Amino acid sequence: MIPPALLLAVVMSGAAGREISASSPNARTPLHPSDAERASRESAVPAQQKGRYKKQGQTCEWDANDSGPNQCMPVTKGRFKKSGSTCSWAFNDVGPDQCRPPKGRWTKSEKKCVWRPGDTGPDQCDPRQPR
Repeated sequence: MIPPALLLAVVMSGAAGREISASSPNARTPLHPSDAERASRESAVPAQQKGRYKKQGQTCEWDANDSGPNQCMPVTKGRFKKSGSTCSWAFNDVGPDQCRPPKGRWTKSEKKCVWRPGDTGPDQCDPRQPR
């Protein structure tokens, strides 16, 4: 994949210093910078994402071994992740929880489900409910 800046530099260097006539049969029309950016985006092949969110009953679970479009999005993206002896919420991570802290609970906050480490009592929501 060619970075947009490099593509733009190559395109612009080929047209620099030339007056181009539209009637000339061999004329190459220089690209406008926005055309070069669009060509770069269109020629870029998107990386195949491994895994997707799938609806499993009342929850939205990440399936790392599946592909295709997401079937749902969880209310709150992320998972509990173990790092040494600590367990914390990793906001941009996917996959099953590796742990759950001994204290805290999920509470409702507008349209999200938020982890409150200092709260006690039963969970008020499920972060993996589909939106």
